[in-house]
Amino acid sequence: MFSTLVAVSTLLVGANALTPNNIMRRDNSLTSLKYTSVGGSGSYNKVTDLVPGDWPSCTVSDYCQTESVTVSGNIAPFAEELTVAFRGPMTISNIAVYQPSNSSAATWSQVSSWTAGGAANNLVFMNNKGGGLSGEWSVCGGASQSYANGTWDGAAASPMDSVMDGNLPAGEEVNIVTGNACNSTNACSAFTRGTANHGWADSKMFVVTAQMPDSSDASQVPAIWALNAQVVWAAQYGCNCRNEGPVGCGELDIAEVLYGTGDDPTAAISEIYSFKGATGSGASAFARPVDSPTTFAVVFDESSDQISIQELTEWDYTQTAVTRSIVSGYLDASGGETVSFSSNSRRADKRSIFGAHHRRRNH
Repeated sequence: MFSTLVAVSTLLVGANALTPNNIMRRDNSLTSLKYTSVGGSGSYNKVTDLVPGDWPSCTVSDYCQTESVTVSGNIAPFAEELTVAFRGPMTISNIAVYQPSNSSAATWSQVSSWTAGGAANNLVFMNNKGGGLSGEWSVCGGASQSYANGTWDGAAASPMDSVMDGNLPAGEEVNIVTGNACNSTNACSAFTRGTANHGWADSKMFVVTAQMPDSSDASQVPAIWALNAQVVWAAQYGCNCRNEGPVGCGELDIAEVLYGTGDDPTAAISEIYSFKGATGSGASAFARPVDSPTTFAVVFDESSDQISIQELTEWDYTQTAVTRSIVSGYLDASGGETVSFSSNSRRADKRSIFGAHHRRRNH
């Protein structure tokens, strides 16, 4: 389905936006997607406590305790701390995160990075296997976050305690956070339990190089998604603030392969959820990088109230900063798809509003 590549030239678009020369173009698939009018005013149900319950079964009817909080502003609620999650089968080669020091900064500095087989800088891999070597487990809450082990299929006693080769087995999930733990002197903004680290707040750009190979079990499909860090602080697949509508605290499916009747296993869709509703790429999709790695750059930009997802031909992970003009170039790039995330948005295509989430447990 997805084949021919088309070169993209470097073009100067005014004084403040440079179209980068590393944006991928394909004849028959999406390589550039922009969500506009992302933010606004609304509310979601913030978790304030998770009652653990007593063995052998959870008999507490209100174990997930929440309160409604109101948020507003550009890209709200995505200006809050985010984490990025990955589901195998996947091979991840590199990750970098860039952020501006303020809204008018001329450069976005690299604040976190990791290379397969190497050391990490201000970046920790976590998973949802708490209760053993790290994190906790309760009869009502289930497993909390835990530090991921080197093979990404279990927990570890400490963060990044072994070399990670980047191979994420089919069906396994990991997510990234900063190296800053939530504690009494560096508290997170919402309820936490077990093992919890801060995410990335305000404007940010995530760059990821990954491959999504086929699995021997066709029902095991890969995905990359970003979500409010509050979700994993409580319970990613239980008591949390995710969802769409008045209780939703924000999630962006960056590249998700679906498995079901009529779904294309060579395609990776994108969807966005918050208190405003949900929308997404619809019938358009990115090409699933089955045979070779590809690079995704995801920009959450407060100043323009936009989120962009670009597939790139390459990325130099040694660069410690990118200019605002390059970031604006990704946001303003032509030739892609633009989706307005207006109030009460709904995606109009053959899938239900939660079609993209059927593959994930209790989601």
